[in-house]
Amino acid sequence: MRIKGVDTDRARGIRRAYTLIFLLMMELVEELGSNRALEMLRKAVERQAGLFEEELRREATPSMNPIEMGFKAYRAFMEDLGAEVEIHKRGEASITLRVERCPLYEAMIDAGVECGDLQGGLCTNLILPAIQGILKRLDPGLKLRATLTRRSLNEFCLEEIYLKS
Repeated sequence: MRIKGVDTDRARGIRRAYTLIFLLMMELVEELGSNRALEMLRKAVERQAGLFEEELRREATPSMNPIEMGFKAYRAFMEDLGAEVEIHKRGEASITLRVERCPLYEAMIDAGVECGDLQGGLCTNLILPAIQGILKRLDPGLKLRATLTRRSLNEFCLEEIYLKS
């Protein structure tokens, strides 16, 4: 049962939490420099991938093919972040996903980060590597690539999970 306004309040709360994280990251970059801050972020991403993989393997069924397993991991990761994800296109060896509302993107705007400048960097340095780390642990052939990155609140992202032979 959904209570009117609860989803809106939850999305607002998620957005505020990410805004705080981005403001902290901006302080870390200013204090430590971008190279050191990114290195720290990459280490945290690797640790998170290990935790997420353990959780996902407990929930997976033995009959799931790698693409379906990758899709399940991607969807869980992104929806846990508060993003809206739907299948845009499904192929034999790939799934392209459309990411609508993204609290991370919205939080960057709240933190005063220029939309086009950091969005690609955020995905390139944080989100995609985190998901790719999980996919690699599930099947070394699973890959993830951004095929379209939003440049405004009214747009969306397209990301493709595929199996490289």
